Amino acid sequence: MEIKVKPLSEEELDEVCRIEEQCFSMPWKKEDFKNLIKDSGSEYFVVLVDSHVVGCGGYTDQVGEGYINNIAVSSEYRGKGLGSLLLETILDAGRRKGITDFTLEVRVGNAPAVKMYEKLGFESAGIRKRFYEKPVEDAYVMWLRGYKTEVGDA
Repeated sequence: MEIKVKPLSEEELDEVCRIEEQCFSMPWKKEDFKNLIKDSGSEYFVVLVDSHVVGCGGYTDQVGEGYINNIAVSSEYRGKGLGSLLLETILDAGRRKGITDFTLEVRVGNAPAVKMYEKLGFESAGIRKRFYEKPVEDAYVMWLRGYKTEVGDA
């Protein structure tokens, strides 16, 4: 099994939208991803297994802080470390652009995602009430501050 993480290209948008529809009750549309590809302040990636898109995720630079837009992995590939690999790639990409603080929201009921974020150093900083729709659910606001990719980072 060959695993690769690479920047999202327009050729992969149909597969990314399929994963979004599988993972989220209010999935992003193809146009949303096209806009991210064009946005110089955003970086979006896909995880390929044997040349097939099985996951996607990215961040946007919001005034020097990295906002993790989303992380999604096809159900048949969950629990294999691909979400963590994708998130580490996103964090490293942001760090190369000088971002050391990252934030995201996650459903309070999404224990596997919360566990993954905590494993990579994110901590809950509070709750956004009724943040999600379909179904309505609160979100943890999580932060990773002072992210470093190398021992020599200041």
